[in-house]
Amino acid sequence: MRLSLFIHRNLDAILQEWEDFAVTLAPLADADRVELRDHATAVLNVIITDLDTAQNASQSIAKSKGHGPVAAGDTAAEVHAAARMASGLNSDQVMAEFRALRSSVLRLWARSVPITTAEEIQDMVRFNEAIDQAQSESMARYSKLLRDAQSLFLAILGHDVRSPLGAVSMGAQVLLHDQTLPAKVLKVGLRIFNSAKRVDEIVRDLLDFSTSHLGEGIPIDPYTVDLDQICLNVVEEARTFHPERHIELVSEGNLVGTWDGPRLAQAFSNLISNAIQHGKPEGTIRIAINGSAADVLFEVRNEAEVIPPAKLRTLFDPVKSFAIRPPSERSISRVQNLGLGLYVVKEIVKAHEGRISVSSTQEAGVSFTISLPRLTPHRRDSDA
Repeated sequence: MRLSLFIHRNLDAILQEWEDFAVTLAPLADADRVELRDHATAVLNVIITDLDTAQNASQSIAKSKGHGPVAAGDTAAEVHAAARMASGLNSDQVMAEFRALRSSVLRLWARSVPITTAEEIQDMVRFNEAIDQAQSESMARYSKLLRDAQSLFLAILGHDVRSPLGAVSMGAQVLLHDQTLPAKVLKVGLRIFNSAKRVDEIVRDLLDFSTSHLGEGIPIDPYTVDLDQICLNVVEEARTFHPERHIELVSEGNLVGTWDGPRLAQAFSNLISNAIQHGKPEGTIRIAINGSAADVLFEVRNEAEVIPPAKLRTLFDPVKSFAIRPPSERSISRVQNLGLGLYVVKEIVKAHEGRISVSSTQEAGVSFTISLPRLTPHRRDSDA
C-alpha cells in the first residue's frame, strides 16, 4: 500500500498517537483534544498531497537544499508553530512533535505492510523530506516570532529608559550652567553629563537594533547634505572626548549629495568609537573620505591586533559574534559592550543601498570601508 493512501486511511490512529504524545508535554498536560491535535490534520494532508505529487530527481535535490516550492500563504506547519508558542511550548518540544509524528507514521505503516518495493522505499524517502520541510517551516516561524517578541521587548525597554535618562542629562546641564557652584561640583556635573550622553548612544543603538528586526531595517530620510562637514564634526567630537588619541582626517572630492545626514553621522561616529576602543592606544586612527562622480568612500583605519577570519565573518552580527566567544568570555563581567555599534552601521549603510567591508592584516591594521552611492532612494530636497 502506498504511504499516502495508508496515511489517509489511518488518519485517526495517527492523530491519536500525536495526541498521546502531545499530552506528555508539560504545557499541554490539561489541554483538550482540539488543542492537543491542533493543526496535525492539516500538516498530514499537506504531506499526503506532497507524496501524491510527481517529483523528479532535480526537484528532490532542490527540496533537500531548502529550495522547494514556496507557499503563497502561511503553511500548516507555520500556523502550528505559532499556536504551540501561544500554548507555551518551547522550540525543542515543537521539534519533538514532528519527530514523534515521523516515528508513528513509519512504525504503523511498517506494521501494516511489508516495505519491499522500490515505490514504497521512495515513498519513505519522500515522507522524510516532507517531515523535514514541515519541521523547518515550523522552526523558522517559531524563531521569527521569538525574535520579534524579544526585539519588541528591547524597543519598549529602550524607549522607557530615555525619559529618566533625559531628566539626568538635563539636571547635569543645569549644574554646568550655574557658575556659582564650586569647581568640584561642576566637575561632577560634567561627568554626569558625559555619562548620560554615552548611555543615550547605547540606548539609541539598542533601539535601532530592535526596531530594525521588527520592520524593514533602519528608516532613513535623505536630503542634500555635506558629508565633509558632517565628518569633520564627528571627528572633532571624538577628539574632544579622547584628547589622548591621535586622530587624522583627510577629505577629498565632492562630498555634497543626497543622504540621511544624522544617520551617517551616527555610522561614522560608531566606526570611530570602535577604532578608539579596539585600536592600540599609541596608534594613529586614520580617517579618509573621498567623493567621486559615482559614490563616496569613507574609511577608518587603526592599528590593532589581527582579527581572525571566523570573527570577521560575524563582526556585524552582535548575536553571532557573542555566540562564537569561548565560555570564559561570555560572562557579564568580561563583556565590555553589546557590540551593537557595527550592526547599526551596517543597517544604515544598507538603507542607503551602500556597501561596507572590513579587512584586517598585520601590516595595514584594521580597516572599515563604506561605499555610498549618490543615488539614494526616497530622496527629498533640503528645503522640503
